[in-house]
Amino acid sequence: MQLLPGSSGLPGHGSPRLFVAVCVALLVAGCAASSVTPPAATDTGAAAAAPTATGTTTPTDTTAPTDTTAPTDTPAPVPTDTPAPTPTAPPAATAAPTALPPLAVGLCRASALKLAITLWEGSTGTSYAHVTATNKSSVSCNMRGTSEARIADAHGNIIGDAGSAAARVVSSDPIYPLAPGGSINTIIQWANWCHSAPAQKVFVAMVLPFGLGGFVSKPLGNAPIPTCYASSQKTQVSSEAWLP
Repeated sequence: MQLLPGSSGLPGHGSPRLFVAVCVALLVAGCAASSVTPPAATDTGAAAAAPTATGTTTPTDTTAPTDTTAPTDTPAPVPTDTPAPTPTAPPAATAAPTALPPLAVGLCRASALKLAITLWEGSTGTSYAHVTATNKSSVSCNMRGTSEARIADAHGNIIGDAGSAAARVVSSDPIYPLAPGGSINTIIQWANWCHSAPAQKVFVAMVLPFGLGGFVSKPLGNAPIPTCYASSQKTQVSSEAWLP
C-alpha cells in the first residue's frame, strides 16, 4: 500500500476512504485465516477396520508350584460313640390259668384217670358197655355228674358220639371222692346201628365236663352190634351218671 505524502501511515490521520479499505482488508484476511483450518475429523470407519496388532505373547505359568515339603495335616481323632445298652425285654407274662367254675373245683382230670370196659352185653337190640374209671394219680379227686360217651372202631374212628352237651354237672349231682386207686362206674348205651358191621374190636372213650379232658379204654373182645330200627336216624350213644 502506498501512503500519500504528508500522511503518518496510522489510521485516523489519512483519508477516511483509505481507512475503511484497510479495515475491510484486515477483516477479510482474518476470516480467511479462520476458515482455512478445518475441524479435525474422526475416522471411525478406519479405526474399526484397522487390524489389531498381534505380537508374540509370553505365556504365563498359572500353575501354582506344589509344595511337597508342606506338612500333612493330622486328622483329628474321631470320637467313638459308646453304643447304648440294648434294653432287655421283660419276661413274657405267664398266662394265668383259666379259673374253673365252682362246680368244677376238685373234680378229677382225665390225666388222673384210667378207663376200662368191664363188660359188654346186648339186650333188645341195644349194646351196653359197663365201664370203670380208676384214679391212677397219687392225690384224691372227685367224680360228679355225667361224661360225654364215644364209641370207636378198631381203627380209632369214632362211630358214635353222645355230643358235648352230655358232659355236664348240676348242683344237685352228688360228689364222689376218688382216693388214689379208687374207682367209679357208669354204663354206656349204644343203639340203632344201620351200617355194615364196624371193625372189631370196638372200644369206648369218655370226655369230662369243664374241659377236664378225655380218656380212652382198651377193647374188651368183640362188642355186640346194635340193631337198626330207624335207618333215617343216626346211631345213638348215651351214658348214665357216675356211681360208686
